[in-house]
Order: sequence, then C-alpha cells, then structure tokens
Amino acid sequence: MPTMHLSPNDLPGLRQLKAARHVADCGSLTHAAELLNRSQSAITKALNQLEAHVGKRLFDRTAHGVIPTAAGNLLVERVRQVEAEFASAGAAWAQLRDTPRRHNPIFSMDISHRRLSALVAVFELGDVSRAASQLRVTRASINASVRELESLLEAPLFEAHRPTVLCETLVGHIKLAFSLIRHGLDDIASLEGEIRGRVVVGTLPYSRTLLAPRTIHRVLESHPLVQISTQEGPYGLLESSLRNGDLDLIIGATRDLENSATLATETLFEDKLAVVARGGHPLTGKQELELLDLMEFGWVLPARSTPARRLFDRYLAERGLPLPAQTVETSSLSTVRGLLLESDRVALLSGRQVYYDERAGLLQTLPIDLHDTYRPIGITLRRHTTPSPAARVLIAQLHECAEETSDLVSASY
Repeated sequence: MPTMHLSPNDLPGLRQLKAARHVADCGSLTHAAELLNRSQSAITKALNQLEAHVGKRLFDRTAHGVIPTAAGNLLVERVRQVEAEFASAGAAWAQLRDTPRRHNPIFSMDISHRRLSALVAVFELGDVSRAASQLRVTRASINASVRELESLLEAPLFEAHRPTVLCETLVGHIKLAFSLIRHGLDDIASLEGEIRGRVVVGTLPYSRTLLAPRTIHRVLESHPLVQISTQEGPYGLLESSLRNGDLDLIIGATRDLENSATLATETLFEDKLAVVARGGHPLTGKQELELLDLMEFGWVLPARSTPARRLFDRYLAERGLPLPAQTVETSSLSTVRGLLLESDRVALLSGRQVYYDERAGLLQTLPIDLHDTYRPIGITLRRHTTPSPAARVLIAQLHECAEETSDLVSASY
C-alpha cells in the first residue's frame, strides 16, 4: 500500500539526528565528537542545522556543557527509536546473508536519507522514472542511489526488475524509521499545546459506518490543525502497512496478537453479530426467528478469513447446521447494502454497521439471537513505538466514541 512521502528535504539528516542523540547522552559537544569520530565544529554545525530545520532550540549551552531542552528531549527519544529500527534492519541483513553482523553505514545512520528515499520510491512505484518524478531528481540520481546501497549491502536489491527479499525487508524498516522521525517533528510542533501533525488510520469494515467517522469528526472539531486520512483494505494489507509505518493504527475487529513481538491491541468493546435484511423483507414482521427459518434465503457473508465469519461458521458447526446453500462473500458494506436492497437476501453484520440505514428505514436487524458470537472491536498499534500526538488524541477520542456508540446502538434494540 504506497503512501505519499514528504520530500527528502522535509526530513532532517540522519547524521544530524545521530549527533543530537550523542550530544544529549554525553552532555558535551567534545565528547560526542570523539565518539562519532568527527570534529567539534562539525557536531556544532549539525546541531545548528537541525535546530534550524525543526524551528526550535534543542539544546541549552552552559558553562558545564549542553542540556537538551523540552523539544530536544522529545526529538532524542524518537531518535533512539529510529536507531533501534536501523539496528533491527542490520540484524535482518546479517541473518539473510548468514554472516556475522558488522559495521555498515546504512544501519549506523551514516548515509544520506535521500539515498534511502530513492530506494523506497523505486520499491513502491516500481519504476525509476516515476520515482525520479516523485522525488524531483534525475533518473541517474535514483540509479546511483540504488547502486550505492547495493554496493554497501554486497547484495542486489532488485532482480529482473522485482525487489529481492532483502529489499522488501530493508524498505519496511526504512519506512518505519522515517515515520518515527516525522512523529518526532510532530512532537515538537505540538509542544505549544496545539496538536498538529498527520495521522493515517486503517479502517476495517466494522468501523467505517459509525465509529471511525464519528471519531474523526470529533477530533477535527477540537483539533483543527490535525490532518487525518484513512486507508481501507483487507486486514493483512493493513497490518503490513502498520508494521512499516504507513499507518498509525487500525480500527476494527482485532486479531489475536498476544504472541506478536511488534503489534498489540486495545479492546474498545465486544460486539455481537446480527442478521440484517432490507426494510419490508418478508421476515421483518416476525417476533422471533430461528436460524433454520433463514436458510432458504440467500446470504451475504464476510470472507472466511475474518473473525466474524469464523464465529458464524463455528456457530453453525456447534448446532449441526450446514452453511447456507447460496452465499455471496464480500467485505464491502456498500456491496452488502446493494445486495440486500435488491433482493430478499440476508447478511451477517453488526447493528453498528447498519445504524444509519436502520434510522432511514432501509435495512433492519432481524429478531434472531446469535448466541456467543461476540468479537473484540478495538485498536491495533505497533507495540514498541509511541504514537504521534495526533494519533494519541485520536485514540483517546476512539475510547469516548466507543462507549457512546455502545449505549446508542444498545438503546435501539
């Protein structure tokens, strides 16, 4: 899932960030310069450039050394996360090559981030010309960047115009590192108390009708400087985008990630499945229904890989019931709506997914109790990185809206 990238000029240099972290740890320009094998004047210049880039003073100079400011501390904490990501990339490189890990300027952040941006652009766009156009550089510059990286890695990044496993792995780590740098800039921009920055939300089918739109609206009401965009798609694609930093979080039915080293979930509530039909359906006048009463109708079901479908299949198996004879599988709510409105089919959904359609009289939840079909609805996040200020605001609002919509939907039955 490609994402829109900032120009390389919008990110501070990796060597500047690395210098800032060393200065913060050492409390001394001289000591940091010694550790980095650079001159003190070079370290001073790097800090001045970094401060000019972020528009804030990052260090206070005193007679006894240098002390990070509030902005400096925020940025340095993000740099630690960025360094950890490059270290993980280095470990993956060594493992793929089955050789002892050794120093490499890519993983020690001693390389221009423009070189890395070129690789990411070629990987995502699949074409050198398009990558050059996006980054506003020449094709020769893009090719030179890729060749330099391949030389440092002692391995090809593309074979027959397709990315290698090493390329895919490296790009994932680079993208997350760049995302963390942007979060650091957002941290600093939000220091004055006015939350700024961009948050990208992955929305699963459950959340797209009520929970996500209401949350986004509330966030933008109270924080107009926040920019929000959503990405839709199957869970596997959204999870991959979350891991590499293209997404900040995913909203919807959660998966079991207890054993995941990189992702974690927060449960907002548990939601029960329901059977939905069009308004005026032959079954809408019934007071009570059993599942057998619905088997003669066509069904619209979610894909077999989804939590809702697994719950439904288990529900049928436990009662010795077969799968409905005629089924359409889709996770598109607009497709489900069209199928229901055009026929007497019924669909496996949730009351929250059809809340507005029920209010308009278009769809109706049938009076059938699908026992024990509760699934957790919540937020999926990266486990070891702190969300950006904008993402933290959105997460807090999600919790509020989840409680509110729970009462709202419950009151309608």
